[in-house]
Amino acid sequence: MKAFYLLQTLGTVAVILVMIIVWGVPLAPTLLFYEWLTEIFSSSNKWVDALYTGLSLSSSVIFYCFSLLLFSSLLQFVLHIRIKEKSVFPLASFTTIRWAFCGQIIRATQPILQHFVPSFVSNLYYRICGAKIGKKTQINTHRLNDPCLIRIDDGCVVGGGATFNGHLVEKGEIVFAPIHMKAGSLVGAGATVQPGVTIGENAVIASHGLIPKYRTIPQNEVWGGLPARIIQSSSERREMNS
Repeated sequence: MKAFYLLQTLGTVAVILVMIIVWGVPLAPTLLFYEWLTEIFSSSNKWVDALYTGLSLSSSVIFYCFSLLLFSSLLQFVLHIRIKEKSVFPLASFTTIRWAFCGQIIRATQPILQHFVPSFVSNLYYRICGAKIGKKTQINTHRLNDPCLIRIDDGCVVGGGATFNGHLVEKGEIVFAPIHMKAGSLVGAGATVQPGVTIGENAVIASHGLIPKYRTIPQNEVWGGLPARIIQSSSERREMNS
């Protein structure tokens, strides 16, 4: 038990250090940007000067947000695990440590990221982190927790607050399994997609549904519930749409 508490304490210290780095480094260019703005925009009138200061501060906040997203995504690009199929590692492994650092980096970024979904900004962020995202895809969530294990094809929609997890812990080991959304599929708001799931073309996961690990959802079907079960078959959907 003492060893566990020692490990927990060291882990907490490591998390704090990661947060200091992730939040602190982007502040450096932001401070320089703010100083540059205040040098350009100044006035002897206190009301005008107050307006300039307010606009400079708000502009600097936006600048910081973009700096944080860029720095966070580049860190994950360097550190993220390169896995293309289901893989199992001991909890005490270098791969697990790399994954844990990436997880903390993305958690430190999520409070900012949530304000940029859905947009090209969040899609670009996820791509740099290692996710494969197709064209005309809308991702309205900041909870793609393992971007490097996620592939989302063309024309997909991920609803607000949906959660994707590409990992789980079983029997003292950590398991990584990629998630694949095929073209035209949809995951509803608040749904949860577990490791190793494949969602077929034009399939739909209803809001707040839970797709268990390693499940394959056939194309054109509608699934929902906790855990998710088939609600509407592909033939029934064709009949309704005809």
